[in-house]
Amino acid sequence: MLMRAARRGRAHQHGFSLLEGLIAIVVFSLGALGMIEMQARAVQLSVDAHERANASFLINRLISQIALQDATVAAPDPSADFLLARRACSDGIPDTHPAAAWMRETCAAFDDARITIARPSGVATGFLTITLEWRGRYKMNDGATVIRDDHRLEITNRFQWQS
Repeated sequence: MLMRAARRGRAHQHGFSLLEGLIAIVVFSLGALGMIEMQARAVQLSVDAHERANASFLINRLISQIALQDATVAAPDPSADFLLARRACSDGIPDTHPAAAWMRETCAAFDDARITIARPSGVATGFLTITLEWRGRYKMNDGATVIRDDHRLEITNRFQWQS
């Protein structure tokens, strides 16, 4: 009789208990939620990297345009023609500015961009600082647009002109 009771006790020990099963489900759920969050963050960082690469490409194109400016211009520093106080795309683009085409292209890529082309403080000629500011955007699966943090890319370049 004692032997049968011992066997019955062991027979009930097989498999998971309800509590163990619930704990396993909670642990699995937390892991799955962590993976989903990690995927969302990876997508957001990918979009940020794409925007920054695009901004860098656009600024470098403007730097190339300025560097290719005809050195035979009467001014000793033709880059002075490119100076532009901080201007938002919504303010409109002056057609007389030598970088008007570049500004239109930049505003097409970053519709809320703000552009500044200035000299660094204390510098008279030869240097320009090009600043492109924009608000990051992220498209959700349902088509809604989420606006993220402000971004700013500032590049200073030195230009030397030969006469």
